Amino acid sequence: MHSIEELAGQHFDAVIVGGGINGAGLARDLALRAHTAGHPLRILLLEKRFWGAGTSGKNSHLIHGGLRYLKYLDFRLVSEALRERALLLEMAPNTVRPLKFELTTNGLFDQLFYGAGIVLYDLLAGKHRIGKSTYLGEHLAYWDAASDSAALVIDNVRDARHYGATCISGRGVKRLSADAVELDNGIRVKAGCVIDARGPWMGGAEMRLVRGSHIVLPRLYAGDHAIAHFNSDGRIIFFIPWGDLEPVTLIGTTDVDHAETPDKVEISWSETEYLRSIAEQLFPASAQMPTVGCFSSLRPLLAVVGKSASATSREHQIGFRADGVLEIKGGKYTTYRSMAEEAANLVCTKIAPDDSLSTIFPTRTTPFAVPTKRPQTIEARIAWAKTEEGCPDLEAFMTCSTNWAWQKRWTPEDLAPIAAAFGGGAEAFLDLHSPCE
Repeated sequence: MHSIEELAGQHFDAVIVGGGINGAGLARDLALRAHTAGHPLRILLLEKRFWGAGTSGKNSHLIHGGLRYLKYLDFRLVSEALRERALLLEMAPNTVRPLKFELTTNGLFDQLFYGAGIVLYDLLAGKHRIGKSTYLGEHLAYWDAASDSAALVIDNVRDARHYGATCISGRGVKRLSADAVELDNGIRVKAGCVIDARGPWMGGAEMRLVRGSHIVLPRLYAGDHAIAHFNSDGRIIFFIPWGDLEPVTLIGTTDVDHAETPDKVEISWSETEYLRSIAEQLFPASAQMPTVGCFSSLRPLLAVVGKSASATSREHQIGFRADGVLEIKGGKYTTYRSMAEEAANLVCTKIAPDDSLSTIFPTRTTPFAVPTKRPQTIEARIAWAKTEEGCPDLEAFMTCSTNWAWQKRWTPEDLAPIAAAFGGGAEAFLDLHSPCE
């Protein structure tokens, strides 16, 4: 099944709305369970744009336990994220890689405080520790992991398809109910269970939309390590060596409450100035550097009264709401697999209560079956995006299949050959992704 029209009148065991990491992870989990148990399930994943086009593809591109959450005593969340970090390093080695972080400190108190935090972080990681941390002195360091976030979403979609799921992007959903979804073109698809994984687009008073923004500057320092800077306002700002097209530094993230709609998300002037001022504080030469690119996305967090955007918990909530739709709220990108497993348990209990589907957990041990190592040359990468990922246009290629949109200042001449491979669109792309200054 490849077209929207073919969905008319169809019945699926599960229809998942939202092609970010939660929706993609759930589709893979359900498809892999069905394959493992020999119990056929009809699974449909729908995304209105392209896989990872929203929050999941525009984050800090890290798979991490969340060192900063230790000061909020959120030990359960950190422990879970550290376990998932280790699992993803094993299951997706081409998309998730170890990354060393050096901490900035200001005086003896900082050294002792953050050094103790790193000790606790490694203790919580236990046997899942990565590399060798430094707990004492002026040069504190710890290990986490980096990822290509949209690529991991796409790999989950591709693996879900491999195991039999139907995954269609480029079509929005107008209405959800317990037993059906209505697409924005009027087609109605029936379902045994409907799952809302739209993230910021779910709405509801219990959700807090927090905007995280990043800027990209030319490479600021030698070495392949990242830098974690705990700012005086409580935020942690990462400086991450980035770029497979050109060497740049990814800087972020901000935590700002978002008052606009989820469809209007862009970095503000004050956020740009904030990140640039911190960069200048640590790397004075950056004051003379141009901003190469910038991007923003929304974190759909569970609202907690009295907490700042930075302090708001990254816990999740999965359950059936009053209209019978299963919804996935909150959470961290790093814990997507365990969240998908929890959601899949509920789905299977509803659609196959007499079977064993809710008691098997294959994503804990099964690596991706599809190839995940992407080619390096531009021509081969374009071909991969078209054939392996189903990439439909220039925008999806530059922002989801790759991160190239933000790795250099594009000119019409630079972009022309890539745009030609996707049937044009260079002018619209450049208008949308002008440098953020």
